[in-house]
Amino acid sequence: MLQNNILNFLQYCKNSSFSKRSIESLTFRLTEFNQFLNASPVRSVCDIKFPHLVQFVTDFKQPSVHVKKARIWSLHQFFHYLKLQQLITDNIALNLPYPKIEKKIPQFLTTDEFKLILKHFGQHATTPIGLRNLVIISLLGFLGLCTATIKICRPIQFTL
Repeated sequence: MLQNNILNFLQYCKNSSFSKRSIESLTFRLTEFNQFLNASPVRSVCDIKFPHLVQFVTDFKQPSVHVKKARIWSLHQFFHYLKLQQLITDNIALNLPYPKIEKKIPQFLTTDEFKLILKHFGQHATTPIGLRNLVIISLLGFLGLCTATIKICRPIQFTL
């Protein structure tokens, strides 16, 4: 139903210097939106109402929070274009709120885990590279930046 409008919009995005990744994302999300609309009784751009947008963002193929955010961004951009082309009077997509994405809480090493790592690197500090590694691990630990080393250090089994 929207195929011609989508193609014109994507050409507009290319002319407006959207990044390659943005255009890929817009292409994918708007193709999804077109599939969604083809399964509904909507037959023209003017027939699309806010509940259709909400249903697409939340229900269509059970999306994650990140997919919902990408869909909303795509709809904002697409409906802005439709309004510029005077195909619609209002950008109804602007009323779609972006979902809140929860931040992950970092996991820090315990004191015992950090001592174990220091002991391991201390035993291997007999060469210049070993000493360098000990200094790096010490700095990371004392500055509280050991969350970055968890993925590296946890799988390694150290013995006391």
